[in-house]
Amino acid sequence: MLNKAYLSIEGKYVKAVITKKNIENAQFLEFHVDELLDFIKENSIKEVYMSVSFSELYTFKLSFPFQISEKKKILEKLVFNEIRKIYPNIQRFSFMYETYMADSRTWIRCYMIPESSYQFIEEFIEARVNIKALYPLHIPLIFLVNSVSELIEKNKIVCFFSGKSRFLFVFEKTEMILMREFEGSEDLTDEDIININMTMNYSIQNLRVIPNEVILIGVKKRELSGLSLPYRFLSILPEYEKYTVPLIMVLSGEDLKRKSILPEQYRRFKKTIKYLNYASFVFIITMIALFGYNLESFYKIKSIYSSMISQRQYVLEHEQEFFDIDKKIKKFETEMKPFIELQNKRNSMVDMRYLLKSIGQAKTEFIQIISVEILNAEKPELKIKGKSIGKSFSERQMSYLNFKASLEQGGFKIINESWDITKGELSIDAIYEHTRVLQ
Repeated sequence: MLNKAYLSIEGKYVKAVITKKNIENAQFLEFHVDELLDFIKENSIKEVYMSVSFSELYTFKLSFPFQISEKKKILEKLVFNEIRKIYPNIQRFSFMYETYMADSRTWIRCYMIPESSYQFIEEFIEARVNIKALYPLHIPLIFLVNSVSELIEKNKIVCFFSGKSRFLFVFEKTEMILMREFEGSEDLTDEDIININMTMNYSIQNLRVIPNEVILIGVKKRELSGLSLPYRFLSILPEYEKYTVPLIMVLSGEDLKRKSILPEQYRRFKKTIKYLNYASFVFIITMIALFGYNLESFYKIKSIYSSMISQRQYVLEHEQEFFDIDKKIKKFETEMKPFIELQNKRNSMVDMRYLLKSIGQAKTEFIQIISVEILNAEKPELKIKGKSIGKSFSERQMSYLNFKASLEQGGFKIINESWDITKGELSIDAIYEHTRVLQ
Protein backbone atom coordinates (compact mmCIF):
# COMPACT_ATOMS: atom_id res chain seq x y z
CA MET A 1 0.00 0.00 0.00
CA LEU A 2 1.26 3.48 -0.90
CA ASN A 3 2.20 5.73 2.02
CA LYS A 4 0.02 8.84 1.76
CA ALA A 5 0.50 12.17 3.51
CA TYR A 6 -1.47 15.42 3.80
CA LEU A 7 0.86 18.43 3.96
CA SER A 8 0.21 22.09 4.72
CA ILE A 9 3.13 24.47 4.07
CA GLU A 10 2.37 27.44 6.30
CA GLY A 11 5.16 29.98 5.98
CA LYS A 12 8.41 28.43 7.20
CA TYR A 13 6.82 25.33 8.73
CA VAL A 14 5.02 22.26 7.47
CA LYS A 15 2.13 20.49 9.22
CA ALA A 16 1.79 16.86 8.15
CA VAL A 17 -0.74 14.09 8.76
CA ILE A 18 0.05 10.51 7.71
CA THR A 19 -3.23 8.62 7.70
CA LYS A 20 -3.62 5.01 8.78
CA LYS A 21 -6.99 3.34 9.42
CA ASN A 22 -8.61 6.39 11.05
CA ILE A 23 -7.81 9.81 12.52
CA GLU A 24 -7.12 8.33 15.96
CA ASN A 25 -4.33 6.20 14.49
CA ALA A 26 -2.96 8.96 12.24
CA GLN A 27 0.53 10.34 12.67
CA PHE A 28 0.86 14.12 13.24
CA LEU A 29 4.16 15.90 12.58
CA GLU A 30 5.50 19.45 12.38
CA PHE A 31 8.89 20.38 10.89
CA HIS A 32 10.75 23.15 9.06
CA VAL A 33 10.06 23.50 5.34
CA ASP A 34 13.74 22.73 4.57
CA GLU A 35 13.21 19.25 6.05
CA LEU A 36 10.33 18.40 3.72
CA LEU A 37 12.24 16.07 1.39
CA ASP A 38 13.88 14.31 4.33
CA PHE A 39 10.42 13.71 5.76
CA ILE A 40 9.31 12.26 2.38
CA LYS A 41 12.25 9.85 2.22
CA GLU A 42 12.20 8.78 5.88
CA ASN A 43 8.50 7.90 5.75
CA SER A 44 8.58 6.46 2.20
CA ILE A 45 5.81 8.81 1.12
CA LYS A 46 4.55 8.16 -2.43
CA GLU A 47 1.37 10.29 -2.58
CA VAL A 48 0.71 13.75 -1.11
CA TYR A 49 -2.15 16.22 -0.90
CA MET A 50 -0.70 19.70 -0.37
CA SER A 51 -1.86 23.11 0.79
CA VAL A 52 0.61 25.98 0.33
CA SER A 53 0.58 29.57 1.58
CA PHE A 54 1.67 31.04 -1.75
CA SER A 55 3.23 34.48 -1.25
CA GLU A 56 2.52 35.31 -4.91
CA LEU A 57 -1.16 34.62 -5.39
CA TYR A 58 -3.01 36.96 -7.74
CA THR A 59 -6.78 37.23 -7.63
CA PHE A 60 -9.02 39.24 -9.95
CA LYS A 61 -12.51 39.16 -11.37
CA LEU A 62 -13.61 39.08 -15.02
CA SER A 63 -17.00 40.32 -16.21
CA PHE A 64 -18.73 39.55 -19.51
CA PRO A 65 -22.09 41.02 -20.66
CA PHE A 66 -23.37 37.60 -21.78
CA GLN A 67 -23.60 34.06 -20.55
CA ILE A 68 -20.59 31.91 -21.39
CA SER A 69 -20.71 28.22 -22.13
CA GLU A 70 -19.87 26.12 -19.07
CA LYS A 71 -17.72 23.73 -21.10
CA LYS A 72 -14.43 23.32 -19.26
CA LYS A 73 -12.14 23.65 -22.31
CA ILE A 74 -13.82 26.88 -23.45
CA LEU A 75 -13.64 28.47 -20.00
CA GLU A 76 -10.02 27.43 -19.43
CA LYS A 77 -8.97 28.89 -22.77
CA LEU A 78 -10.85 32.12 -22.05
CA VAL A 79 -9.33 32.55 -18.57
CA PHE A 80 -5.85 31.67 -19.86
CA ASN A 81 -6.03 34.36 -22.55
CA GLU A 82 -7.33 36.98 -20.08
CA ILE A 83 -4.47 36.26 -17.65
CA ARG A 84 -1.99 36.72 -20.50
CA LYS A 85 -3.55 40.13 -21.25
CA ILE A 86 -3.55 41.30 -17.60
CA TYR A 87 -0.07 39.96 -16.73
CA PRO A 88 1.91 39.98 -20.01
CA ASN A 89 5.24 39.60 -18.18
CA ILE A 90 4.25 36.27 -16.62
CA GLN A 91 4.62 33.59 -19.29
CA ARG A 92 4.15 30.39 -17.25
CA PHE A 93 1.58 30.08 -14.49
CA SER A 94 -1.08 27.90 -12.92
CA PHE A 95 -4.62 29.07 -12.33
CA MET A 96 -8.08 28.16 -11.12
CA TYR A 97 -11.40 29.94 -11.44
CA GLU A 98 -15.02 30.02 -10.27
CA THR A 99 -17.94 31.16 -12.44
CA TYR A 100 -21.09 33.03 -11.40
CA MET A 101 -24.13 33.91 -13.52
CA ALA A 102 -26.22 37.00 -12.67
CA ASP A 103 -28.42 39.41 -14.65
CA SER A 104 -27.43 37.90 -18.03
CA ARG A 105 -23.78 38.42 -17.18
CA THR A 106 -20.95 36.01 -16.46
CA TRP A 107 -18.55 36.69 -13.59
CA ILE A 108 -15.34 34.70 -13.27
CA ARG A 109 -13.20 34.89 -10.13
CA CYS A 110 -9.62 33.90 -11.05
CA TYR A 111 -6.67 32.85 -8.90
CA MET A 112 -3.24 32.74 -10.55
CA ILE A 113 0.16 31.55 -9.30
CA PRO A 114 3.42 32.25 -11.26
CA GLU A 115 5.71 29.36 -12.07
CA SER A 116 8.36 30.63 -9.65
CA SER A 117 6.04 29.82 -6.73
CA TYR A 118 5.65 26.11 -7.49
CA GLN A 119 9.12 25.07 -8.66
CA PHE A 120 9.28 22.78 -5.62
CA ILE A 121 7.18 20.33 -7.72
CA GLU A 122 10.37 19.37 -9.60
CA GLU A 123 11.89 18.11 -6.34
CA PHE A 124 8.81 15.92 -5.77
CA ILE A 125 9.14 14.51 -9.28
CA GLU A 126 12.79 13.62 -8.63
CA ALA A 127 11.74 11.93 -5.37
CA ARG A 128 9.06 9.99 -7.34
CA VAL A 129 6.23 11.42 -5.26
CA ASN A 130 2.80 11.81 -6.83
CA ILE A 131 1.13 15.14 -5.95
CA LYS A 132 -2.56 14.24 -6.04
CA ALA A 133 -3.81 17.78 -5.35
CA LEU A 134 -2.37 21.24 -4.69
CA TYR A 135 -4.37 24.03 -2.99
CA PRO A 136 -3.72 27.65 -2.11
CA LEU A 137 -4.11 27.96 1.67
CA HIS A 138 -7.44 29.78 1.48
CA ILE A 139 -9.18 26.87 -0.32
CA PRO A 140 -9.23 24.39 2.64
CA LEU A 141 -10.03 27.27 5.03
CA ILE A 142 -13.07 28.50 3.08
CA PHE A 143 -14.16 24.87 2.73
CA LEU A 144 -14.25 24.67 6.55
CA VAL A 145 -15.99 28.05 6.86
CA ASN A 146 -18.68 27.11 4.31
CA SER A 147 -19.45 23.97 6.27
CA VAL A 148 -21.40 26.40 8.51
CA SER A 149 -24.34 27.17 6.20
CA GLU A 150 -25.15 30.56 7.70
CA LEU A 151 -21.66 31.84 6.78
CA ILE A 152 -21.83 31.04 3.04
CA GLU A 153 -23.65 34.23 2.02
CA LYS A 154 -21.79 36.48 4.44
CA ASN A 155 -18.76 38.66 3.74
CA LYS A 156 -16.07 37.68 6.23
CA ILE A 157 -12.50 38.04 7.37
CA VAL A 158 -10.82 34.70 7.98
CA CYS A 159 -7.79 34.85 10.27
CA PHE A 160 -5.68 31.68 10.34
CA PHE A 161 -3.03 31.27 13.07
CA SER A 162 -0.05 28.95 12.47
CA GLY A 163 2.57 29.33 15.19
CA LYS A 164 3.86 32.90 14.85
CA SER A 165 2.48 33.24 11.30
CA ARG A 166 -0.81 35.02 10.64
CA PHE A 167 -2.79 34.67 7.41
CA LEU A 168 -5.65 37.12 6.89
CA PHE A 169 -8.16 36.62 4.05
CA VAL A 170 -11.08 38.82 3.04
CA PHE A 171 -13.95 36.90 1.44
CA GLU A 172 -16.84 38.40 -0.48
CA LYS A 173 -19.19 35.48 0.18
CA THR A 174 -17.08 32.61 -1.21
CA GLU A 175 -14.62 34.70 -3.28
CA MET A 176 -11.23 35.48 -1.76
CA ILE A 177 -10.38 39.08 -2.71
CA LEU A 178 -7.49 39.91 -0.35
CA MET A 179 -4.70 37.98 1.39
CA ARG A 180 -2.24 39.28 4.02
CA GLU A 181 0.54 37.50 5.86
CA PHE A 182 2.44 38.80 8.90
CA GLU A 183 4.29 37.57 11.96
CA GLY A 184 3.09 37.75 15.56
CA SER A 185 3.64 35.95 18.86
CA GLU A 186 2.71 32.38 19.75
CA ASP A 187 -0.68 33.46 21.12
CA LEU A 188 -3.49 35.80 20.06
CA THR A 189 -2.60 39.35 21.14
CA ASP A 190 -3.91 42.92 20.93
CA GLU A 191 -1.62 43.46 17.95
CA ASP A 192 -3.59 40.81 16.08
CA ILE A 193 -6.84 42.59 16.93
CA ILE A 194 -5.39 45.83 15.51
CA ASN A 195 -4.36 44.08 12.29
CA ILE A 196 -7.82 42.54 11.88
CA ASN A 197 -9.51 45.92 12.36
CA MET A 198 -7.09 47.55 9.91
CA THR A 199 -7.89 44.84 7.35
CA MET A 200 -11.60 45.45 7.86
CA ASN A 201 -11.18 49.22 7.26
CA TYR A 202 -9.08 48.59 4.15
CA SER A 203 -11.72 46.22 2.81
CA ILE A 204 -14.49 48.78 3.30
CA GLN A 205 -12.59 51.80 1.97
CA ASN A 206 -10.59 50.28 -0.90
CA LEU A 207 -12.32 47.05 -1.89
CA ARG A 208 -15.91 48.25 -1.29
CA VAL A 209 -16.64 45.04 0.61
CA ILE A 210 -18.18 45.30 4.08
CA PRO A 211 -17.28 42.25 6.24
CA ASN A 212 -20.03 40.91 8.48
CA GLU A 213 -17.99 38.65 10.74
CA VAL A 214 -14.47 37.57 11.71
CA ILE A 215 -13.64 33.84 11.67
CA LEU A 216 -10.62 32.74 13.73
CA ILE A 217 -9.02 29.35 12.92
CA GLY A 218 -6.02 27.56 14.41
CA VAL A 219 -6.16 29.23 17.82
CA LYS A 220 -7.85 28.23 21.07
CA LYS A 221 -11.22 29.76 21.83
CA ARG A 222 -11.23 32.71 24.26
CA GLU A 223 -13.00 35.99 24.97
CA LEU A 224 -11.82 38.92 22.82
CA SER A 225 -12.20 42.65 23.19
CA GLY A 226 -11.51 45.46 20.74
CA LEU A 227 -12.77 43.78 17.56
CA SER A 228 -15.05 45.96 15.47
CA LEU A 229 -17.00 42.94 14.17
CA PRO A 230 -18.72 39.89 15.62
CA TYR A 231 -16.38 36.90 15.71
CA ARG A 232 -16.38 33.15 16.15
CA PHE A 233 -13.78 30.35 16.45
CA LEU A 234 -13.82 27.35 14.11
CA SER A 235 -11.96 24.06 14.46
CA ILE A 236 -12.24 20.39 13.55
CA LEU A 237 -10.52 18.69 16.50
CA PRO A 238 -9.55 21.09 19.32
CA GLU A 239 -6.76 18.75 20.50
CA TYR A 240 -5.17 18.98 17.03
CA GLU A 241 -5.76 22.71 16.48
CA LYS A 242 -2.42 23.32 14.73
CA TYR A 243 -3.17 20.56 12.18
CA THR A 244 -6.48 22.07 11.06
CA VAL A 245 -5.59 22.47 7.37
CA PRO A 246 -4.24 18.92 6.73
CA LEU A 247 -7.21 17.55 8.69
CA ILE A 248 -9.59 19.45 6.39
CA MET A 249 -7.89 17.79 3.42
CA VAL A 250 -8.16 14.37 5.07
CA LEU A 251 -11.88 14.72 5.72
CA SER A 252 -12.98 16.58 2.58
CA GLY A 253 -12.35 13.82 0.04
CA GLU A 254 -13.13 14.44 -3.64
CA ASP A 255 -15.17 17.61 -2.98
CA LEU A 256 -12.04 19.60 -2.18
CA LYS A 257 -9.93 17.88 -4.85
CA ARG A 258 -11.91 19.69 -7.58
CA LYS A 259 -10.31 22.96 -6.36
CA SER A 260 -6.76 21.80 -7.08
CA ILE A 261 -4.43 24.28 -8.81
CA LEU A 262 -1.86 21.80 -10.11
CA PRO A 263 0.01 23.20 -13.16
CA GLU A 264 -1.11 21.94 -16.56
CA GLN A 265 2.43 20.77 -17.39
CA TYR A 266 2.50 18.58 -14.29
CA ARG A 267 -0.96 17.16 -15.02
CA ARG A 268 0.20 16.23 -18.53
CA PHE A 269 3.34 14.70 -17.04
CA LYS A 270 1.23 12.57 -14.68
CA LYS A 271 -0.97 11.40 -17.55
CA THR A 272 2.11 10.43 -19.55
CA ILE A 273 3.51 8.48 -16.59
CA LYS A 274 0.14 6.80 -16.10
CA TYR A 275 -0.02 5.75 -19.75
CA LEU A 276 3.60 4.52 -19.63
CA ASN A 277 2.89 2.52 -16.48
CA TYR A 278 -0.20 1.04 -18.11
CA ALA A 279 1.78 0.24 -21.28
CA SER A 280 4.53 -1.34 -19.16
CA PHE A 281 1.96 -3.43 -17.30
CA VAL A 282 0.39 -4.60 -20.57
CA PHE A 283 3.87 -5.34 -21.96
CA ILE A 284 4.82 -7.40 -18.90
CA ILE A 285 1.53 -9.33 -18.99
CA THR A 286 2.03 -9.96 -22.72
CA MET A 287 5.58 -11.15 -22.12
CA ILE A 288 4.41 -13.48 -19.35
CA ALA A 289 1.66 -14.84 -21.60
CA LEU A 290 4.11 -15.33 -24.48
CA PHE A 291 6.61 -16.97 -22.15
CA GLY A 292 3.92 -19.34 -20.91
CA TYR A 293 2.82 -20.08 -24.48
CA ASN A 294 6.40 -20.65 -25.62
CA LEU A 295 7.08 -22.85 -22.60
CA GLU A 296 3.98 -24.92 -23.36
CA SER A 297 4.99 -25.13 -27.04
CA PHE A 298 8.50 -26.17 -26.00
CA TYR A 299 7.17 -29.07 -23.93
CA LYS A 300 4.82 -30.10 -26.75
CA ILE A 301 7.70 -30.04 -29.26
CA LYS A 302 9.88 -31.93 -26.80
CA SER A 303 7.15 -34.56 -26.38
CA ILE A 304 6.71 -34.86 -30.17
CA TYR A 305 10.48 -35.13 -30.61
CA SER A 306 10.67 -37.89 -27.99
CA SER A 307 7.83 -39.71 -29.76
CA MET A 308 9.61 -39.37 -33.11
CA ILE A 309 12.82 -40.76 -31.62
CA SER A 310 10.85 -43.70 -30.22
CA GLN A 311 9.15 -44.33 -33.59
CA ARG A 312 12.47 -44.07 -35.39
CA GLN A 313 13.97 -46.64 -33.04
CA TYR A 314 10.99 -48.93 -33.64
CA VAL A 315 11.35 -48.57 -37.41
CA LEU A 316 15.06 -49.35 -37.25
CA GLU A 317 14.40 -52.45 -35.13
CA HIS A 318 11.71 -53.74 -37.56
CA GLU A 319 13.26 -52.49 -40.82
CA GLN A 320 13.99 -56.01 -42.20
CA GLU A 321 10.45 -57.14 -41.38
CA PHE A 322 9.10 -54.18 -43.35
CA PHE A 323 11.26 -55.12 -46.36
CA ASP A 324 10.08 -58.77 -46.20
CA ILE A 325 6.44 -57.73 -46.02
CA ASP A 326 6.94 -55.30 -48.91
CA LYS A 327 8.40 -58.10 -51.06
CA LYS A 328 5.46 -60.37 -50.26
CA ILE A 329 2.99 -57.62 -51.15
CA LYS A 330 4.71 -56.97 -54.50
CA LYS A 331 4.76 -60.73 -55.26
CA PHE A 332 1.09 -61.02 -54.36
CA GLU A 333 0.24 -58.05 -56.60
CA THR A 334 2.18 -59.64 -59.48
CA GLU A 335 0.41 -62.99 -59.08
CA MET A 336 -3.02 -61.41 -58.65
CA LYS A 337 -2.71 -58.93 -61.55
CA PRO A 338 -4.31 -61.20 -64.24
CA PHE A 339 -7.25 -61.95 -61.97
CA ILE A 340 -7.73 -58.27 -61.13
CA GLU A 341 -7.63 -57.26 -64.79
CA LEU A 342 -10.16 -59.97 -65.64
CA GLN A 343 -12.48 -58.82 -62.85
CA ASN A 344 -12.17 -55.19 -63.95
CA LYS A 345 -13.02 -56.15 -67.52
CA ARG A 346 -16.01 -58.11 -66.32
CA ASN A 347 -17.17 -55.18 -64.19
CA SER A 348 -16.90 -52.86 -67.18
CA MET A 349 -19.23 -54.98 -69.31
CA VAL A 350 -22.98 -54.63 -69.51
CA ASP A 351 -25.43 -57.31 -68.46
CA MET A 352 -27.59 -57.57 -71.58
CA ARG A 353 -30.49 -58.94 -69.58
CA TYR A 354 -31.11 -55.57 -67.94
CA LEU A 355 -30.81 -53.72 -71.24
CA LEU A 356 -33.30 -55.97 -73.05
CA LYS A 357 -35.62 -55.96 -70.08
CA SER A 358 -35.56 -52.15 -69.92
CA ILE A 359 -36.21 -51.88 -73.69
CA GLY A 360 -39.03 -54.40 -73.43
CA GLN A 361 -40.65 -52.43 -70.61
CA ALA A 362 -40.40 -49.25 -72.70
CA LYS A 363 -42.05 -50.83 -75.79
CA THR A 364 -45.65 -49.70 -76.33
CA GLU A 365 -48.60 -51.42 -78.02
CA PHE A 366 -47.88 -50.09 -81.53
CA ILE A 367 -44.06 -50.41 -81.41
CA GLN A 368 -42.25 -53.44 -82.82
CA ILE A 369 -38.51 -53.92 -82.03
CA ILE A 370 -36.68 -55.17 -85.15
CA SER A 371 -33.10 -55.19 -83.81
CA VAL A 372 -30.89 -54.09 -80.86
CA GLU A 373 -27.21 -53.51 -81.72
CA ILE A 374 -24.50 -52.99 -79.06
CA LEU A 375 -22.28 -50.13 -80.25
CA ASN A 376 -20.03 -49.91 -77.16
CA ALA A 377 -20.17 -52.53 -74.41
CA GLU A 378 -18.11 -50.55 -71.88
CA LYS A 379 -20.28 -47.39 -71.73
CA PRO A 380 -22.90 -49.11 -72.58
CA GLU A 381 -24.13 -47.64 -75.91
CA LEU A 382 -26.63 -49.29 -78.30
CA LYS A 383 -28.79 -48.75 -81.45
CA ILE A 384 -32.47 -49.69 -81.43
CA LYS A 385 -34.32 -50.22 -84.72
CA GLY A 386 -38.05 -50.73 -84.88
CA LYS A 387 -41.37 -49.82 -86.43
CA SER A 388 -44.62 -48.19 -85.37
CA ILE A 389 -47.65 -50.14 -86.67
CA GLY A 390 -50.23 -47.48 -85.88
CA LYS A 391 -52.94 -47.15 -88.51
CA SER A 392 -52.94 -43.37 -88.57
CA PHE A 393 -50.20 -40.78 -88.48
CA SER A 394 -51.38 -39.62 -85.07
CA GLU A 395 -51.23 -43.15 -83.61
CA ARG A 396 -47.73 -43.62 -85.06
CA GLN A 397 -46.54 -40.26 -83.70
CA MET A 398 -47.98 -40.84 -80.22
CA SER A 399 -46.60 -44.38 -80.02
CA TYR A 400 -43.14 -43.14 -81.03
CA LEU A 401 -43.14 -40.27 -78.52
CA ASN A 402 -44.38 -42.57 -75.72
CA PHE A 403 -41.64 -45.11 -76.59
CA LYS A 404 -38.96 -42.40 -76.38
CA ALA A 405 -40.34 -41.13 -73.06
CA SER A 406 -40.41 -44.68 -71.64
CA LEU A 407 -36.78 -45.23 -72.68
CA GLU A 408 -35.66 -42.04 -70.95
CA GLN A 409 -37.60 -42.93 -67.81
CA GLY A 410 -35.97 -46.38 -67.88
CA GLY A 411 -32.45 -44.95 -67.75
CA PHE A 412 -31.62 -44.41 -71.43
CA LYS A 413 -30.10 -41.16 -72.69
CA ILE A 414 -30.97 -40.63 -76.37
CA ILE A 415 -28.03 -39.18 -78.30
CA ASN A 416 -29.32 -39.66 -81.87
CA GLU A 417 -32.66 -40.57 -83.49
CA SER A 418 -34.26 -41.13 -86.92
CA TRP A 419 -38.04 -41.23 -87.35
CA ASP A 420 -40.09 -41.66 -90.55
CA ILE A 421 -43.77 -41.10 -89.77
CA THR A 422 -44.95 -42.12 -93.24
CA LYS A 423 -43.33 -45.59 -93.06
CA GLY A 424 -43.38 -45.79 -89.27
CA GLU A 425 -39.66 -46.70 -89.18
CA LEU A 426 -37.47 -45.56 -86.25
CA SER A 427 -33.81 -45.73 -85.30
CA ILE A 428 -32.53 -44.58 -81.89
CA ASP A 429 -28.93 -44.36 -80.59
CA ALA A 430 -28.88 -44.30 -76.74
CA ILE A 431 -26.60 -44.74 -73.74
CA TYR A 432 -27.86 -46.73 -70.78
CA GLU A 433 -26.95 -44.84 -67.60
CA HIS A 434 -28.57 -46.97 -64.88
CA THR A 435 -25.88 -48.33 -62.50
CA ARG A 436 -27.58 -51.64 -61.89
CA VAL A 437 -26.35 -52.97 -65.22
CA LEU A 438 -22.75 -52.88 -63.94
CA GLN A 439 -21.62 -56.04 -62.16
